[in-house]
Parts: sequence; C-alpha cells; structure tokens
Amino acid sequence: MKGFAEVAIQIPRSGIREILELATSMQDVIHLEIGQPDFDTPPHIVEATCKYAKEGHTKYVPNAGVDALRDAAARYFTRSTGVATEVENILVTPGAAVSLTTAFVAILDIGDEVLIPDPGWPNYSMAVSLAHGKPVSYNLRPENQFLPDVEEMQTLVTPKTKILLICSPSNPTGQVYSKDAMFQLMAFAKEHDLYLLSDEIYAEIVFDEEHISALACDDDQRSLIINGMSKSFSMTGYRVAFTRAHPDYVMLGTKLQEAILACGTGFSQLAAAVGLDSPMDCVYSMRDTYKSRRNVAVEVLKEYNLHRYTPGGAFYLLVEIGSTGMDSHAFAMELLQNEKVAVAPGSTFGTMGNEYIRISFATPETQLREGLHRLCRFIRSKN
Repeated sequence: MKGFAEVAIQIPRSGIREILELATSMQDVIHLEIGQPDFDTPPHIVEATCKYAKEGHTKYVPNAGVDALRDAAARYFTRSTGVATEVENILVTPGAAVSLTTAFVAILDIGDEVLIPDPGWPNYSMAVSLAHGKPVSYNLRPENQFLPDVEEMQTLVTPKTKILLICSPSNPTGQVYSKDAMFQLMAFAKEHDLYLLSDEIYAEIVFDEEHISALACDDDQRSLIINGMSKSFSMTGYRVAFTRAHPDYVMLGTKLQEAILACGTGFSQLAAAVGLDSPMDCVYSMRDTYKSRRNVAVEVLKEYNLHRYTPGGAFYLLVEIGSTGMDSHAFAMELLQNEKVAVAPGSTFGTMGNEYIRISFATPETQLREGLHRLCRFIRSKN
C-alpha cells in the first residue's frame, strides 16, 4: 500500500494538546495551559441555541453562512471598526482555524510564502503547510516587548511572499498592537503587495487601551479579518467564526467551503447572531475578570522577580524560564509531574518561545494564584 502524504506526516503535533491530554489523565491538576474560557456560555445565547434547535434549524445551511449571522457580523464590524461592512464582505466558517485554512487554500500556490509571528499560534504554520505553502517566521523579540519589527521583516520578503499574518491581541504573548504599529504593518503589506491576514479572535479582550483592527488601517481592501465567538463569548464548542474581506474573496471562499466542509451548523450560527446583536455586558464582564486575573499574575511574578512585561489583552502571558537551563517542553513535563501545574511549553509557539512557558488566565483566581506560586517556586528551585 502506498504511503500517506509527506506534508501531513511532517506537521508536528501541538505541544499544548500533549500537555493537556496528560494533565486530564491526572488528579488535582491546576490547568494553566488551555486557551479556552472557563466561563459558561451566556444564558441568552444558550436559550437561543435550544430555541433554534427545537425549531428545526438542524439542516444544511448556505456555504457562506446563514443570512442572519452574516448580517449581524457585518453590523458588528461596522460598529467596532467604523468601516462600513456589508453582508457581501462576510464569510462564516466553523471556527477560526477553518477561516485560516480557507484563506491559505484560496490565496497560496505551491511554494508561496506566508510571514507568521514567532512566537505564534502553532496552527498558523500547520495550516500554511497543509495548503502547500511555506511558513516564514518573523521574530517577536522580548527586548521589543514581543512586538513586530518591520525593519527586520523587510529582510524576509521574497518574490514568493504573498501573505503577512498578524495577531492582536496576541496568542501567546497577550500583547496588543498600537494604532501606529497597525499602520506600519499595513504600509509594509502595501509596499510588498501582500494580503494582510489579521487574526482578531481576541479583539474584545483588551484591558488598557482600545483595540485597533487592521480593517481600520486598510484603504485598498487587502485585509482579511478573522473574528468569531469562541474566545470573547465563551463559545468554543459552537465552532462559529467569520472572515471580513473583499467580496471577491468571500465568493471564492464560499466555493472552497463547499469542497472542504459543505456548511456549518444552522442553530449555532443563529445563536451566534443573537450574541452579536445583543448588549455586550456579558463579554465585558468576562473581560474585566480576565484583567483582574492578569493583575494577579503580574503581582505574583513580581514577588519572585520573574515579571518581564504586562500583557494588554487576550488571557495569556509568557513566563521566562531561561535561567533554569531547561528546554521548555521538559520544563512543562517536570512541572506537571512534580507540582501538578499544567502550562504550555513555549517551544510549541516557535523558536523565540524556547526559554518561556505560556500561562492562561482562563482559570479561577484562587487556582491561578496557587498555580503561579507553585510555578515560581519550581523555577527558583532550578536556579
């Protein structure tokens, strides 16, 4: 029998999932590794889900998504960015990962290159490779507060470069890009005639400043903006996201979704529309809790002289472990076994993460505080 595709075999497994699976097989583990909100889905969205399921919205839906959600997403982008958005600009997908994969399949020819952040979500490079593209990492250096250096990025562009991918607020750093940074990145994309693919799934989880969407900096419609319901609305299992882009891309993406997955789930999409069109109090309440937990994390890290920066959004923070001399994967495994604290190894996010581990604030404050004290004492014991 002939073998499997080499590109599929070569894709590495996520280090986050490996830690998660081991941690869930153990007792009394404090989970600081998972990027999933610990809040219940807001009641009005759950009620809408049940209502639409009972009404029979369990059949096939249009490839681009149900009209009610596309309309609601268009209103959301218009409201949140100040840029007029119509239903023709919206492509609904079953989760942000599918939004990314659809974009890469739509834009990349074999061997085309995508500039991706390092450290960054490991699914970026996976999805580029699956589309037979080439991921090229640009460094988010700690000495630059994990923010992009456009001058350094200039050296990475080749005739094969086709997409610049950015993420703000960032997974795994939690950093939020300023208006100046966003305009610089958009100017860079225009200079090299690149699509700018902006992962803004954490857009509503910003603590100390306004979130600036790449859409607000785009004057020639080269941006593709990915957002969705998973993180801000605590709806990870609903698998509902949407891409805001030029209508020509939406038409092509709609055709590709027919081939990739046929369509999403009707009652989930209709419930998501209710969430987008309702008051955002529940979202802001979750955001404020994450901010409080962020402050707790900073407080504990300062107590052990391990504070290096303060993240401005999402629910993540990188903790430096370079002084231990340990590889981040080995560190995470030993921490889990000895202290029963699960963290994400920084190496899973790229080479720039080798001397860090990622913690998540998506856990109750008492657990977060105890887990951080165990983590800090473990680091101290290795020095």
